[in-house]
Amino acid sequence: MKILKSSLWLLICLISCKSSLAQDSLTYEVLKPLTYSFQIKDGVLSGPGASFLSAEIRKAQYTMMGEYHGSKRISELTEALILVMDSAGYKTMVLEVGPASARLLNDAIKQPEQTTQLLHQLNDKYALVEEDGYVNTPIPFFSNTEDAAFLTRAKERDWNVLGIDQEFIYGFAMLLDEMYKNLSAASQSKHKQIYEAASDSMKIYYQDDFKDKRRFAKAVTASTTIDEFLTKMSSTASNLPIIDAFKKSLHIYHLYATRQWFENNSTRIKYMKAMLHKGLTDSAFDLQKDKLFIKMGGIHLARGFSNLSLYEVGNTLSELAAYYGNSTLNISFGSRFYMENDTLVDELQSTSRYATRYKDFTLMGKAAEWVVIDLRPLIKGYYYRPRKYLFNKWIAENVQQYDLLIIPKTEMDPTPNYSSQ
Repeated sequence: MKILKSSLWLLICLISCKSSLAQDSLTYEVLKPLTYSFQIKDGVLSGPGASFLSAEIRKAQYTMMGEYHGSKRISELTEALILVMDSAGYKTMVLEVGPASARLLNDAIKQPEQTTQLLHQLNDKYALVEEDGYVNTPIPFFSNTEDAAFLTRAKERDWNVLGIDQEFIYGFAMLLDEMYKNLSAASQSKHKQIYEAASDSMKIYYQDDFKDKRRFAKAVTASTTIDEFLTKMSSTASNLPIIDAFKKSLHIYHLYATRQWFENNSTRIKYMKAMLHKGLTDSAFDLQKDKLFIKMGGIHLARGFSNLSLYEVGNTLSELAAYYGNSTLNISFGSRFYMENDTLVDELQSTSRYATRYKDFTLMGKAAEWVVIDLRPLIKGYYYRPRKYLFNKWIAENVQQYDLLIIPKTEMDPTPNYSSQ
């Protein structure tokens, strides 16, 4: 009997201890006090979430927007936040485009009000249409008018735009033209034949890739015509950084084409960090006090070890800010409502892996309002005893890697900034 009583007491203690380690799941009631709603009208934030976001951005030295790509809503938010950041002293924006493409954007936009038109012309000139009708534009994430709007707002306030990623594979033809334009009139006449041959070859390589005849990166890497063109273009000093970006970007794509997945990602991330260092150094950015806004895919701006098994730009900037006694604001994005064929779809009704994994957060999304969730208070309740919350591993990673989670109001298709193809 004594053994039975002791065993029963032990069982009660174990149950009590387990309960104290994980008292609550991540419920609506838990997240509600950490969730703020806001609106965006005419490019301006309003509501409780606007005040919260503005205050957090002002505290941070680096604000990092870890987006999902192709979002109309995130571009609208970027436009609105530039007003907030500009008043807080931000003047540098880092984007997930190549350094040569970013220089082209900076140089081309002399009059900010012409940004949309200039991008439209650029997109029309270099658009590549795949057999299924999908349109590839030369500078990634600047295909739509909402993208042009936030860039316009930044340039109206004299912001510097830096690109730190590989040059986009569908922008290589644009880079060939840029190099040729940089030549003197005499050099253009001298090298016209190789320029035309390189341009024609590039068109063939794209079409072969679209038809699955041969991979674009493999074809360009093996092309003696492209190699000769780059050699000829190197006689002009202004072409040297473009050639360097072209070759290094091609190498990264070639690693992917030859199925060297880890080498592809690790080489790309190393290149991003090198270009970030060069861009900030060349623009005399003060690492101790200047403020920076960076907008890239969420995986690249994670704090700590990313899902690609690498320490990426977000981690580097977080550590750098802390080194100088400053802080960062790492923002991630989720989604709930979106329009599909004029029908409102609720992600919570989906059985997709994304919907299932993040449903605790997704529950907070609203159709007509934006919401921002402060993830930081959840750290203590999950990672320190007594453990209060139960997270799945995807929620746990999100809380580890980011400070805030923003869920836009109903997502809609963006507005193409190019002519119908």
